[in-house]
This record gives sequence, structure tokens and C-alpha cells, in this order.
Amino acid sequence: MPYDEGQNPEETAETVDTEAVKPEESSSEPETEKPEAAKKASDGRDPDRKKKKDKKDRNRPDKRDEEIAALKDKVLRQQAEFVNFRNRTEKEKSQMFEVGAKSMLEKMLPTIDNFERGLAMLTEEQKAEPFAQGMEKTYRQMLAALESAGVKQIEAVGKPFDPNLHNAVMHVEDDSVGENIVVEDFQKGYMYRDTVLRFSMVKVAN
Repeated sequence: MPYDEGQNPEETAETVDTEAVKPEESSSEPETEKPEAAKKASDGRDPDRKKKKDKKDRNRPDKRDEEIAALKDKVLRQQAEFVNFRNRTEKEKSQMFEVGAKSMLEKMLPTIDNFERGLAMLTEEQKAEPFAQGMEKTYRQMLAALESAGVKQIEAVGKPFDPNLHNAVMHVEDDSVGENIVVEDFQKGYMYRDTVLRFSMVKVAN
């Protein structure tokens, strides 16, 4: 700076020092940005927002998992329907067999009746003959075959009258027996398992 003769040399030196200091005071360094802020500014994304999005995506059910669950449910339903169909078919087949077996057994009963009538007409001498013994043996074999198939005779004589088993076709007064007691069995009845195949035709006393 040129020296002015009208100025005091000390004031001039102080002014020079002040001017030299001013640039230093004005040249303050800009604040350094934080790393996260710099990252946000550089890529334009918010890391916290990305974390929240990732967490939300993890909690959201996968479409493939939903499809797999739906397929499993469909398979289980089809299996249950098949089991029900098989059970229903087996039940129907069993019922058809029962109906067919009952019908066949009912047709055999008249043959059993004829054997019983024929054997009842034999005299003691005739019962000793081979032919009569053969008839007796055949009759016993038929009864055994029916029993193995689930058929058994209904007990009647000496038993109290039961309308669920007996069909009363005659009544008689007899003081020697109790009231409502079956005294004679005109035609034997038969049970097929738990159902009546044929009612007994009986005479009931009192």
C-alpha cells in the first residue's frame, strides 16, 4: 500500500495488519456433510425406508406359499371325498349282499320244512332204515350250513309269546301252563343274524 505523508506511520501499519487478517476470517471452511446424509444425497434413497420395506416384504405371505396351501387343501378334500365314496360303496355292497343272502335263505326254508315233515311221519322201524338215516343226516347238514351263514332257529315252545318273534295262529286254555306261553310250534321261525327271517307260527295258551 503506498505511503501517505499525511498519515501516521503507526496507524498505517495497524490498517495493513487489519486488512491482512480479514481474508482469513472470511474464509471459513464449509461444514462437512455426514456420511448418511451424503449417501442419501448421492443415491437419492433412504436406508431406513428400505429396511422397513424389506421387513414388510418378509411379513407379507408369499404367493407361492398361498398356492401350495390351496393345492394341499384341495388334495385333502379329494382324499376325504374318496374315503367317503369308498365307505359308502362298501356299505351299499354289503347291504346288497345282505338282501341277496336273505332272499336265498328264505327260499331254502320250505325245503327244510319238507325234511322236517317227512322225518316226523317216519315210524320207529322206518327211522332205522338207511334211507331214513340218510335223510336225517342231510337235514342236519343243511341246518349246520344255515347256522354257519348266520341263520338259527327261533325257540318257541315253552317260551313266553313274543310278537317280535312269534305269530300266534291259535289260542288254547290250559291251566297246566302259564299265561301267554307258547305250547306248540306249527312252523319254525328263523333269525338271520339280528333280523327275523321268518316268524314262528305258534299256538299260545291262556
